[in-house]
Amino acid sequence: MLRTITLASALALSAGPALAHPHVFVDASAGFVFDGDSLTGLRITWLYDAFTTLVLYDQLDLDHDRDGKLDAQDLERVAHGETDWPPEYEGDTYLWVGGVKQPLGRPANGVARMVGDRVEVSFDLPLAEARSTEGLRASLKLYDPAYYYAYTVVGAAADRCEAQVVPFQPNAAERALQEELNALSQEEMPEDPMIGARFADEITLTCD
Repeated sequence: MLRTITLASALALSAGPALAHPHVFVDASAGFVFDGDSLTGLRITWLYDAFTTLVLYDQLDLDHDRDGKLDAQDLERVAHGETDWPPEYEGDTYLWVGGVKQPLGRPANGVARMVGDRVEVSFDLPLAEARSTEGLRASLKLYDPAYYYAYTVVGAAADRCEAQVVPFQPNAAERALQEELNALSQEEMPEDPMIGARFADEITLTCD
């Protein structure tokens, strides 16, 4: 699965040395799913950078006819690989309601498509327990704790409530920390295993 992409695979396709953290860049969007007066799930979309898409072609041995296009079978393999998560993996997706972290179910209804030269994957994530929308205040963040993947939230949607993207705005210390991470060698890992949370965009959901 692309979620477990190895640095070795990326280096094999790269013309030069790779600096660490982040390596994979994702434009992400999220939709909030409602059933009546309850928040029941999320619809998550990941749009990968062009280089990572090339790595995906290599790892999954896609495009057998070498026409530069992915057929329906290729896209099905991508969608399956991106949503077949290990039990401990949370999908880099974290939701809080009223300040309390909400457990999420496993991905469903996964689909993949090409957007130009980039692969896009979308899937549903159900809440383990539906939450009433009355007076609901929620916060959603998409981030890789290890900061191997860097997510930029580019959109949020909610039919019944107001969803707003709050971009991460680094201060001087955080910019310096990002520069330090960019300078790590490929063998080095950040000391803080949750470093990615510090650089996360936020989506707020407000319901009357």
